[in-house]
Amino acid sequence: MIRFNSDYTEGCHPAILERLAATNMEQTPGYGEDVYCAAAAEQIKEACAAPEAAVHFLVGGTQTNVTVISAALRHYQGVITAVTGHINVHETGALESCGHKCLTIETADGKLTAEQIAAYTDAHYADASFEHTVQPKMVYISNPTEIGTIYKKAELEAIYDVCKERGLYLFLDGARLGYGLTCRENDLTLADVAALTDVFYIGGTKVGALFGEAVVITNEELKRDFRYNMKQRGGMLAKGRLLG
Repeated sequence: MIRFNSDYTEGCHPAILERLAATNMEQTPGYGEDVYCAAAAEQIKEACAAPEAAVHFLVGGTQTNVTVISAALRHYQGVITAVTGHINVHETGALESCGHKCLTIETADGKLTAEQIAAYTDAHYADASFEHTVQPKMVYISNPTEIGTIYKKAELEAIYDVCKERGLYLFLDGARLGYGLTCRENDLTLADVAALTDVFYIGGTKVGALFGEAVVITNEELKRDFRYNMKQRGGMLAKGRLLG
């Protein structure tokens, strides 16, 4: 029987297992400090046309979302997301358990717009008691969205511009980015995604890898001490070379 209930019911591409078997008895440093993670990071930076980016490897999507967002935000800050966003509806309150609120916006198609983000942020600061409410500091989007729609380049450019104008970080959940970039309607490249976000990740778990997500950080503010937060959130895999 062929199952269509998810895109990770199988193990991984056979070539990955072959490579793991071939290198299985090699002894390498742990926690992502090995030659395979280093080589993978360099290839990712080249593909993203982002030589100054920081690349980190985590295991799964929810862990990655929580690690990235909690590393970026102070305790009184929250993240703007579509009400259908994965962090809001399919992560068992993982982000809220870290003390950060999902600031939700109703959308017509699962996609946030620049206008919605601007209106939400402006309304926050227009409130006379704005310091009594959660401060919006990050925008979370996924591509594709939770309902399968994708962002066009012009939409991502507009969102990024609004985020820069209002001091917001833009985080793109790329658990299924591979699908989005190969969609017939897509006009984004990996380099575009890197240039038009502060941080995003390239998902492996849902696109044929055994497991693993590659976080790409382009904003200098978010690079600092990221591995501390990885470790605290359980994201620093001891046998990190498996991710590489």
